[in-house]
Amino acid sequence: MGTVWLNNAATAFPRPPEVIEAVHRALVEPPVEPGRSTGGADPTVPCRRRLAELLGVDDPCRVALLPSATHALNTVLAGLLDAGGHVVASTLEHNAVLRPLAHRVRDRGLRVSWVEPGDDGRIDAVDFAALLRPQTRLAVLLHASNVTGAVQPVEAVAARCAEAGVPLLVDASQSAGCIPLEHRRLPGRVFLVAAGHKGLLGPPGVGVLVLPNDRLPQWMVGGTGVRSEAQFHPPELPLRHEAGTPNLPAVEGLAAGVAWVAAEGVETLGRRRAAAVRFLREALAAVPGVRTVPAQDADGRAGILSFVVDGRPPEEFAFLLRSAFGIELRAGLHCAPGAHRRLGTLPLGTLRVGVGPFTTREDLEALVDAVAQAVQV
Repeated sequence: MGTVWLNNAATAFPRPPEVIEAVHRALVEPPVEPGRSTGGADPTVPCRRRLAELLGVDDPCRVALLPSATHALNTVLAGLLDAGGHVVASTLEHNAVLRPLAHRVRDRGLRVSWVEPGDDGRIDAVDFAALLRPQTRLAVLLHASNVTGAVQPVEAVAARCAEAGVPLLVDASQSAGCIPLEHRRLPGRVFLVAAGHKGLLGPPGVGVLVLPNDRLPQWMVGGTGVRSEAQFHPPELPLRHEAGTPNLPAVEGLAAGVAWVAAEGVETLGRRRAAAVRFLREALAAVPGVRTVPAQDADGRAGILSFVVDGRPPEEFAFLLRSAFGIELRAGLHCAPGAHRRLGTLPLGTLRVGVGPFTTREDLEALVDAVAQAVQV
């Protein structure tokens, strides 16, 4: 029995053949490491250029390639919040944001004001702006919820933050490659983070940080392969925030994934995901005892849909779907406890479907059939 992979919100699978070929080539051919080998062109350059084009970044040098989106988020949080201050963030954030903030609240006296979403799962930009203060050092907002897929008004929030002179950190881990977002159209000082292994279809091991300028204090420093005579880490972008040997197989795979996404079109891929989510929402709602969360329709372009089965713990039900039907999805809190608190799905969480560009109608129907059979067990 093959696996029906519906956990693309965690990690994309399968990946385009071009991605596999790029990773394989990087592993079987002599490495071309920036500043560390004598032959070939720097392989990070085409990756940055493709990302800059896809994400609407004017200068590819402002695209830093880091070990993960979590690393990228921490780079901004550590750089701007090293001595406390005040932050505004949504309760929908991933633990990659919640935990660094919690550590700074405990250890450094950081104060955080939390913005709750409305019944539609979306943050109101006016409510967000009302919490900004003269002491606010950073605002944080994810682009799409990894629990419900609800898309947040980052453009409106960015405008409010710009008016207040507050930098904004946008976590686009669930939206990059799925929902159009142009960094150049976001006013103010905006940091943008993306995960390479989700909608951008790259391998794990590389995250993306788009920087508005070169003023973010450095957090991770070390070897760069160039300027080795300098006592201090190079201050210019992108080297400013890149230390150590880059994960070149992941970088080359990401470059191939971004090229594939660009050729297909982000809007086109988003429409496909949204159509799949609409089908699942209607089909699952017709199964007795199954409830989609939230109940009303949400923007499906991120390809995410959560549901619960009455009287059945999500982890137990997911195990049944996997072991008996070969359906792979995710169960639990999905590293976003605040979202579940708002949805009323604590402490067990939900079953989460994550569709991707290669999800077929047969995959979706297989899930619905499996759920309909599993509720009878």
